[in-house]
Amino acid sequence: MPADSTSRLTKAPESSLVSTLVLGGIGAVVGAASQLNYLAMVDSPEVPTPVGVITRCALGAFAGVVFLCLLRSGLRRLASRWLPEGEGRTRYWRLDTATYAVFLASLLGAVGVKFNLIPTAAMWLVFLLGQGALVFSGFPRERRRALFVSNGWLAFLFLISGFAALIYQISWQRLLFSIFGVNIESVTIIVSIFMFGLGVGSLAGGFVSKRIPDRLPQLFFILEICIAAFGVASVPLIKWVGAATLHLPLVGVSLVVYLLLAVPTMCMGATLPILVEYLARRNAGIGRSVGLLYCVNTAGSALACFLTAGVLFVFLGLQGAVYIAAFCNFITGLLVYRYCRTRATLGFVSPA
Repeated sequence: MPADSTSRLTKAPESSLVSTLVLGGIGAVVGAASQLNYLAMVDSPEVPTPVGVITRCALGAFAGVVFLCLLRSGLRRLASRWLPEGEGRTRYWRLDTATYAVFLASLLGAVGVKFNLIPTAAMWLVFLLGQGALVFSGFPRERRRALFVSNGWLAFLFLISGFAALIYQISWQRLLFSIFGVNIESVTIIVSIFMFGLGVGSLAGGFVSKRIPDRLPQLFFILEICIAAFGVASVPLIKWVGAATLHLPLVGVSLVVYLLLAVPTMCMGATLPILVEYLARRNAGIGRSVGLLYCVNTAGSALACFLTAGVLFVFLGLQGAVYIAAFCNFITGLLVYRYCRTRATLGFVSPA
């Protein structure tokens, strides 16, 4: 390849006219849509005039263009620090504008969707995931493979697992409340069952992790697949059990619900001590391992609480939300399996 071609490849311009025009169009549409969404949600006795609406939309469009251009400039500076010069950085500059198209979802306001805090946060989450995937694809192959066997990658998978666990808890509680009613007895029983299952699972996970310390990632993989399998069948199964036990006394109902949810909740509870033991044996230290895993698991749970009722239930319903959780568990299991295979391919020895 000629020297001038190599120079153009490694020093590609940070923007082009086409991508800038596309980004400007997205910013204008999103800015105008945000103003219309605000006018639709605001509770005001005064009806805005056509001139007032046009003025707000024009100002919103201008602000949207400026904001997205500044955002892209800042993100490109960060990406340039992380990505080495070459094809990866050039690919990011060429494709990053496409990730901003997710903000066009604000046009759903035309069919009645109100973009309050939760849908807006979901939009930003998708955008950041797209940006992260694009940056990751620009890393050299060796760096990508090393990332897939890092402690941070395993912690990220645990975040997804915690995200799915809270979706299950919220969905199953709502389903059980619809069957047995919402009263102090049912609330106490359901919450107690979840906490008891998680606690027993933690004890069991700690016991097993001491017995098979060289197979802990594989055990995490098995637990995630088992949770995913139960999650797929959980909604019709809980409905069937609820109909069959509707006339049992309170003690009988409690026992049946516990037996039904014992296995999945114990599997959820066992994941933390298993991963703590594994990371601690990889010279991460027990305190650092517990802190890291609790942090990411709590972050995943908080994200699930934030999105389940406001987004998943609204757009997908209860059954769809449970399917999303099962999909997260299944994907986590597959990625853990890839983690084990990658470590074996790179010649890592399991911690003893």
